[in-house]
Amino acid sequence: MPNITSVTNPAPGQDSNTYRSPITPNDTQIKNIPDPTRVSRTDARTDRQDTASTDVARRYDSYFQSFLQSLRSSGTVTDLLAQFLIARPGTLVTSGMTAGISQELAQFLQMLQVGPEELLDLLKGELSTSGRFTGPLFNTLRQAMRQNPSPGLQNSILQFLKTYNDFSSTPHIEQNLLRSIRQMSWFMPQRFSEPLSDQLSQLENLIGQGNRAGALSLLQNTLVPYMGDYVSKMHDRGIARSLLSLVILDIARYANGSPQNLLQSFYQLLGYSALKQEFGNLSSSELLKLLQDNASSFQETNHAVSDQLAQLSSRALRGDGGADLRQTFQALVDSVLVNQSVYMPLAHAMLPVEMNGRMMFSELWVDPEAEKESGREGSEKCMRLLLKFDVQDLGLFDLILTYRDDTVDVSLHCPPHLERFSDLFAQKMESLAEKEGLHAASIRASPMARPLTISEVFPKIFERKDSINVTI
Repeated sequence: MPNITSVTNPAPGQDSNTYRSPITPNDTQIKNIPDPTRVSRTDARTDRQDTASTDVARRYDSYFQSFLQSLRSSGTVTDLLAQFLIARPGTLVTSGMTAGISQELAQFLQMLQVGPEELLDLLKGELSTSGRFTGPLFNTLRQAMRQNPSPGLQNSILQFLKTYNDFSSTPHIEQNLLRSIRQMSWFMPQRFSEPLSDQLSQLENLIGQGNRAGALSLLQNTLVPYMGDYVSKMHDRGIARSLLSLVILDIARYANGSPQNLLQSFYQLLGYSALKQEFGNLSSSELLKLLQDNASSFQETNHAVSDQLAQLSSRALRGDGGADLRQTFQALVDSVLVNQSVYMPLAHAMLPVEMNGRMMFSELWVDPEAEKESGREGSEKCMRLLLKFDVQDLGLFDLILTYRDDTVDVSLHCPPHLERFSDLFAQKMESLAEKEGLHAASIRASPMARPLTISEVFPKIFERKDSINVTI
């Protein structure tokens, strides 16, 4: 019997088979269990590993670091969508792709075929998706913040915006609630799923009737206790508990976005003179109608491309398009969700189109309250935009445009192999400015040394701490 515990002296000549070196207390190759109550000796752990490292070893010490590590390995939105649009037209019929998603994919690609006139309408529609907080109401709030930038007013406005966001997202929240509860019934045994389906039918009827209070009461007093009871009794710590967490989050938003909470948060703003002069004479019904009309104008905006892409992504992630299409859309959705532009005070739009037989993916950032560069006629407010567009077979272009009082400054950075066309690009842009009645203060085109970053074009948003740093 082998002496696997090494309790006796090894026999001569068999050291390599039975003898094991004892573990010493100071062995740095042993990775200690984290204990925040005491300071332990150094070992081979990676707790101090830099989050910007490109190391691909599995992070066992932090779920968040593992999450960041997986994000670093994914591509950017521009690269992923450009590759998909350029490669997909010739491979619409692939193994594992159902007829339904193949037709939707064909419709999506057909929607992207536009001319110059349709491109402008498409761009306006996509920019309107970031215009939830637009209109006379929010212009007045911005003006009040400039006149009185006090912490109290800022907190009151932020609380109102949070409530207004939940109020204007009511249809979306209701769809999320119904979908999450329906999905939870799929993963339950029949004796649990049947009562839940009956409760779901009651909820659908209340939502269809517009009975928000009744739907909220059913959710809080019946559905959530029932689903929580199931998770507790069946010890289901997987999909069921995750779906229950999503339902609770949506219920919190649904309750916060009620008309009563919206009016209450808005009445707090009327305590400030600048807003009381503008809205103080309106009754509660008039105020509510004003807020409802503002929310309805955003919901009725045409978001054809983004809606079709979201629907296509949903079907692809369910596996309708096969493994290759699912992986493509999984990477695309991951990149969109962690795009740092989501957390910036800039109007942001992504626009994939096909013009003149070439696929093009464009990404646009607009700062309507930018400042002029130092040393150039003071620091008056102006509008600045950054346009990145990747054209099939041509390459990536960067365009910076600054506008103020019918005067524009334009700088185009083109791919190096198109340097010989720089003068032609500048002439074309100057003629376009004159055609639109704009004075061209400076128009130039030059080869691109490297792609521009957002912080280079909009440095003020980082100096003012107006954004959240989510750079991976």
